Amino acid sequence: MGIRAQLLVKNPDFDERRVAPREPVEMRAGFRKTGYDAAKADVTDLSQTGCKVDTAMSLGEGTEVWVRLPGLQPKQAKIAWSRGFEAGCEFAEPFHPAVLDDFLRRHRAA
Repeated sequence: MGIRAQLLVKNPDFDERRVAPREPVEMRAGFRKTGYDAAKADVTDLSQTGCKVDTAMSLGEGTEVWVRLPGLQPKQAKIAWSRGFEAGCEFAEPFHPAVLDDFLRRHRAA
């Protein structure tokens, strides 16, 4: 009888590039590409510096977008990564920590 083991090697190419921790949320948000009509997107996580969205739009890396979270002013962002209809948005201006904490307190996913 042998023991099977798998060696896990950390690959720096796949390290997390986030500068702020993500918080799970479940909400609909206003969403649009710069120069296009407004649409909707599902926001599934949020941090001080960005969010993950699921939308019916095709979004390429570097695309400028606007995200309007419930009860807040629209935030300009850039698509950092895209996979199918999911995309990571990096805000042009990060949330102030107190504003984000208050927003998350009211909208945290169950």
